[in-house]
Amino acid sequence: MIKTKIIKKKTKFVLQKADDLGKYKVIASFKTLADAQVFRAELIENTEKAITKVSKLTVVEAYQKYAEYKFELWNRYDKLSEHQAKIYSRHFKNWINLYFPKDLILRELRSKNLVKFFQRMRENGSSFKNASVVIYSFKGMFEWCVDQDLVQEEDYNIKFFEVRKYPELIPNDGSDKQKKTVMINRYEVNRLLEAIKPTNPNDYDQVINYVAINIFIYTGARPAEVRAIEWSCVNLDTNRIQIKQQMRDQSLKFKLKDEGSERFIYVPSKLKKILARWKEYQSEKLPNSRFLLQNPYVTGLPITDKQIRNFLYRAYAKIGLAELEDNGNHIKVISCKFKGEPFKTFRHFVSTAVLDAQAANPQLSDNFIKSQIGHRDIKTTRMIYGDHNDLDYQSNKDNLYIQGLDNALDPKIN
Repeated sequence: MIKTKIIKKKTKFVLQKADDLGKYKVIASFKTLADAQVFRAELIENTEKAITKVSKLTVVEAYQKYAEYKFELWNRYDKLSEHQAKIYSRHFKNWINLYFPKDLILRELRSKNLVKFFQRMRENGSSFKNASVVIYSFKGMFEWCVDQDLVQEEDYNIKFFEVRKYPELIPNDGSDKQKKTVMINRYEVNRLLEAIKPTNPNDYDQVINYVAINIFIYTGARPAEVRAIEWSCVNLDTNRIQIKQQMRDQSLKFKLKDEGSERFIYVPSKLKKILARWKEYQSEKLPNSRFLLQNPYVTGLPITDKQIRNFLYRAYAKIGLAELEDNGNHIKVISCKFKGEPFKTFRHFVSTAVLDAQAANPQLSDNFIKSQIGHRDIKTTRMIYGDHNDLDYQSNKDNLYIQGLDNALDPKIN
C-alpha cells in the first residue's frame, strides 16, 4: 500500500509519498486541495502513470527547485557552507534562467541540449571553467530529481556529461587549461612557521591552529582528512597516523575523497614533537578529547574548516603573501599568492620535497611517496603535485646548485 499525505505550504497543496525507508518526499504540488486529492487517487491506482502525468516539469523549473533545496540545506539545516549553498542560486540566476530554453521538459533533456547551452553561455561571456562547472551541476540536479520522484530513473539519460568529449567546445586559445596550483617554497614555509607561533600559550585557539598548520606542512594531508583524525588513529610510538575518514562540513564521513586515500602516513620527527606536546596540552584543557583537533566549544566535533582557513590567511597576510579586509569576524581576501588553494599548496610542497629527496634517499620509493601523499598512482604525484621548480627559491641551496653545475660542466673532469 502506497503511503501518501497532503500538506499545505503557503498557497500550494503538496503531495508527498513515502519511500522504502518510510521517508516522505514531495511528488507534486497543486493550487487546490481537490486537485491534490484527485492526483493522490490516481497515484494509488497507477503510480508510474500518475507520476508521468505530472512530470511536465521543465529543466529551468527543476533547477530552480534544486537551487532552493541547496539553499535550504545551508539556511535552515546548516548542512552546507554559505558559498556551497549559494553557488547553485548564482548558476540559476546568471545563466540557466537567462539562457536555457524555458519550454524543455526535464524528462526530455539530452546531451545535445547541454552542448547548445554550453555554447550559448560562452557566447554570453562565461569562461570555459565556469561553463563546465554549470554544465556538470546538471548531473547532481537530475539525480536529486530522481531521488525526489520528480522524474523516473529511466528518464535519466545523462549519466555523466564530459565537456572535453566534444571537440567543438574546446577553445583554441588555451583558456580551457586549468591553472597550476602555486606552491609555497621553503623560504616562505620558514617565515610562515615563525608567524603562526602562539603568542599566548594559554589561548587554546592559537595553539590548535598552530598544530593544524604544522600537520599540513609536514604531511601534505587534505584539510578534510586532518580535521577527521581521531587520537585512536595516532600512534606516536610507531610514528604513524591512520587516515581512514574525512569531515564534510561538520559531518564525519567514512568514505574518503579518492581511491588510494585510505592509508597510514608517517610522522616526521619535528611534527612528532609538536603532537606529543599538543597531546599533553590538550588533555589538560579538554580531557578525553576524541579528535586531534578537538573543538573546545562544540562537543564531539573538530574545529571548523573556516577557523583554520581564516587563521592561515591572516598568517599569510603577516608575511606579506596576502592582503585582507578583516573585521575580526569575517575575512575578505583581496589578494593572496595562494588564493583559492591555501591548503592545497602544502600538498604540492610535500610532494615536490619528497620527490626531490628521492635520489639521495632510496627508502623514499614510489610506493612510499604515493601512499604518504594519498594518491593511487605515482604519476599523479609526479606530474601534478610534484612538478615544481621553485622549492628552494631564496634559500641557501643556491650555492649548492652552482657547485653542482660547476662540477658537471668542468671540462677538466674526466
